[in-house]
Amino acid sequence: MEALKSISLQGLITFGFTLLKAALILIVGHYAVVFILKLLTKSFEKVKMDVSLEKFFLKAVNIALHIIVLLSALNALGISTTGLLAALSGAVVAVALALKDSLGSIAGGIIILLTKRFETGDYIEINGDEGTVTQVDLMHTTLKTLDNRHVVIPNAVAVNSRVVDYSSEEKRRLDIVFGIAYNDDSEKAKQIILDTVNKHKMALNEPETPFARVTGFGDSAVEITLRVWCQRENYWQLKFDLLEQIKAEFDKNGISIPYNQVDVHISQSI
Repeated sequence: MEALKSISLQGLITFGFTLLKAALILIVGHYAVVFILKLLTKSFEKVKMDVSLEKFFLKAVNIALHIIVLLSALNALGISTTGLLAALSGAVVAVALALKDSLGSIAGGIIILLTKRFETGDYIEINGDEGTVTQVDLMHTTLKTLDNRHVVIPNAVAVNSRVVDYSSEEKRRLDIVFGIAYNDDSEKAKQIILDTVNKHKMALNEPETPFARVTGFGDSAVEITLRVWCQRENYWQLKFDLLEQIKAEFDKNGISIPYNQVDVHISQSI
């Protein structure tokens, strides 16, 4: 009887040490993962990595390292992880088949983040939706529009769509088309446009000087196209200013912007 008690006590002690060992692996492993993530965060800050890409890497490393810690703890308990890994592999395949569309978005998110097609903070257009990129996660790209709406686009759509990035270059060219009446002086109108542009502090002379030429003949107006370069952050301000100021100068100088009109000729047969 004493021998049985001794064996039972020894077994409990051994099991207790095994549990303690597994618990220590979990606790130390968790804090080791936290320490590694902090080191990675500091490294990413030094290389100025995109915020969304940084979050993606940190999440991936966090999950992978915690899985390794968990498997190590199970091994310490004497539980074979071979069968567990096989079961998890089968479950992953089943989930992958059920969530193939979602996995397409995840793959799209990884492609966007790694290829840097666009970055957080860029002003872009995707499928007619425009806005500033506020976040790129594994599933979606989120845009904040100028009127403060949030547009959430699946990454599978974003990666396979035409994307226009308005923030990729420091300078943008502003194109405005003005229509004047056929009986107005087009040379005078061009000079008014250029004089107004040259007075504006946001208008640039590089990489090209401002351009104003007759570019078409509409049904009711002669079309004059203005092309002027500016810093990308000044694009909308410059556009609105020039529209208002050139319209005011046209009015002062008798240059009219005609309405659409149709000439109707009635013939009367005798």
